[in-house]
Amino acid sequence: MRSPDAMVLRPVPRDHAPVRRRTGWAASAAALAVVLAGCGGASPARATADRPVLFPVTFINVVPIQSLTYTPEMIADITGLFEREGLRVEFQYVQGSAGAIQNVLGGTGLVTRIGDSEAMAAIGGRGDAVTAVAQPSQRSTLRVVSLADDPVRTPADLRGRVVGLASLGGASEALVDTLAAAGGVAESDVRKQTVALGPGVLDNVRNGRVDAYVDTMDNAILLQQQEPDAVVLDPFDSTASGTQMYIASQRALADPARRDAVARYLRAIRAAMQTVIEDESLDRTLEQLGTHYDIPILGQPELAKATLRDYIASWQANGDLLRTVPERWERIYDESARVGLVPAGLEPADWFTNDLLTTTPS
Repeated sequence: MRSPDAMVLRPVPRDHAPVRRRTGWAASAAALAVVLAGCGGASPARATADRPVLFPVTFINVVPIQSLTYTPEMIADITGLFEREGLRVEFQYVQGSAGAIQNVLGGTGLVTRIGDSEAMAAIGGRGDAVTAVAQPSQRSTLRVVSLADDPVRTPADLRGRVVGLASLGGASEALVDTLAAAGGVAESDVRKQTVALGPGVLDNVRNGRVDAYVDTMDNAILLQQQEPDAVVLDPFDSTASGTQMYIASQRALADPARRDAVARYLRAIRAAMQTVIEDESLDRTLEQLGTHYDIPILGQPELAKATLRDYIASWQANGDLLRTVPERWERIYDESARVGLVPAGLEPADWFTNDLLTTTPS
């Protein structure tokens, strides 16, 4: 069993993401914002007839926001969907899920997005007072990368291997353990080694430091185009785990104003996802992202589109945007318990809710 992430409240440097404003809002939006203004974060400026007060929401992102994984957040920002919901959203970056969870628990952030295994470990393993409120990526967006001369094509191929991870104790390690279990491989038969992800990471495999490593879907797609001998294992066929969850603190969800703000945040995210899905060519989406954010992969439009289509498939894997399917959640729990992330015999149905997805605008 791995050691849990250190429970440390980490400083949160701000991303420099644009937050667009619109004027001429309906009176109902202004009234809502005035009610919410005193809840959860710094008080916004006084409302005027043409500039309603927006409820301040801080989203804690665990990798820099300028990544296609956060396309729903960026599109909701760019197109004014957050503002339409009466929200003023700020993105703040912390490295790692432990810091993100602690910032949500401490009230610095209202909502964050972490891996399902990390949510399981937080709620069922450590007893953190957080709840999973939506499932944006409904299939894993991590990949296991190896080389064709000694490939890891199936979970069983992990036996006796050294697998590179960006860090220990997080979603990547949980994925490796879950895949190993799915392939009948004991945890002791897989070694983990920290490696620095980035350009040249495949050299760690070529020089024998590791046999494979875990990387993001974006990087894996790029690598397959650049390195013909790269082999990429998609976990989706072998495990339910590896999805992502939006989480909020139970204290925030017990407060009517902040609970409503979380529901509005999720409505904006769902609308942003739908906007991207309806853009079949993805040309408009890439143009919007590139105009407002510096995202390196946009320099290769066809690669960016291929990556984004994989993300879209992950949003729709359960057939309903953002909804957590109870049966799959139960399977994720069983997989997490099998590798020691959480004790067996608990009631994971109490750890998530879909109720905030059915809330309609007031």
